[in-house]
Amino acid sequence: MQARDEKWLMVLNSGEPAKTRLICFPQTGADPQQLRNWSMGLAGHIELVLVRLPGHGSRQAEPPLDDWPRLLLDTFAALQPLLAEPHALFGHGLGGMLAYETAKRAQAQYPGQTRHLFISACRSPDHPSSRPLLHALATTPFHEAMLSLGATPIQMPRDQASRNRYETLLRTDLKLFESWRDQSTGSLDIPLTALYGSEDPLAPASNMANWREFTRREFELIEVAGNHFFIKSQRQRLLRIINTHLGLLGE
Repeated sequence: MQARDEKWLMVLNSGEPAKTRLICFPQTGADPQQLRNWSMGLAGHIELVLVRLPGHGSRQAEPPLDDWPRLLLDTFAALQPLLAEPHALFGHGLGGMLAYETAKRAQAQYPGQTRHLFISACRSPDHPSSRPLLHALATTPFHEAMLSLGATPIQMPRDQASRNRYETLLRTDLKLFESWRDQSTGSLDIPLTALYGSEDPLAPASNMANWREFTRREFELIEVAGNHFFIKSQRQRLLRIINTHLGLLGE
């Protein structure tokens, strides 16, 4: 396995010639490093790219970006050299929104290079955010809400300063997640796979079914067992789905 670290990106490949790359966007509050082991389960011709956002993982000392225009501008600028070549995009939760917005921009600037879009645990652009807004809850209700979504207390940092920083990151990401809207129905000419957790109250099937209206190409909606964090518990299932869709690109 070969790896390349950059400020915005971690790139991993099998050492075989890469015929496409899978660009992954982190979920709310997540360290993209958590998906590093995906590289062991992807087909050899797929290069894995993990996007590192300010405030997340190795960039935790930086303040997280809290407005969509700046986030999209900076993220797309970091990815531009990769988007000019064949790629697929995967995003979970907030990462799904980033993957979709990146797909729109990549389609305009590098048409035909985005071969597939995987949207995971993320409401469709025209579906309103759930209420109450999680990012605005007081401390105790906020922690209770995180646990109700399937988070575990062990995920929280031990020292108070780190806990405060992590909660700030979660609230900033959730504010982005809950404020996002888009009305450009049918704007994509990219096959789209939407995945939802069977026990996910934040992005159930009813919140995701209308993703079909945002692409003119093939669409499928897939149920995956688990809560909002099925990206961890259902790793093998997700990798099988991705490998199946991207397998033909290796021929």
